[in-house]
Amino acid sequence: MENPYQSPNASVVTRERGNDLLDDVVGGQKQAIWAMLLYVAAGVLRIGLAPMAMLALLCLLMSWMGIYRMGRGLGYPLWLRIVLIVLMLVPLVGLLVLVSLSARATSRLRKAGYSVGLMGARNY
Repeated sequence: MENPYQSPNASVVTRERGNDLLDDVVGGQKQAIWAMLLYVAAGVLRIGLAPMAMLALLCLLMSWMGIYRMGRGLGYPLWLRIVLIVLMLVPLVGLLVLVSLSARATSRLRKAGYSVGLMGARNY
């Protein structure tokens, strides 16, 4: 017979405490996501040619910084991070690089115990 006074056994999800690499993954993923959304919003709004070019350049720089930070947080060597940044200049390949890197960042954050949504890690 079971002991009625025994405390319940609950599975507790422990989170990996924030470290510099995990901070880079979270920050880089959020930065890359915001860069993509800003670029899409600028395209939908069809702002004039000169402001659109400046906004596109800003989005490209934001996504480069996000890719570099995600790559550093995931432990990619420097040469691979540079190759990924250069691949961003090729239109469809750049999008595939962002999606692939974001998926790897999402799996790394879920492995660390964080819930990840559309805009990156929640409650980090």
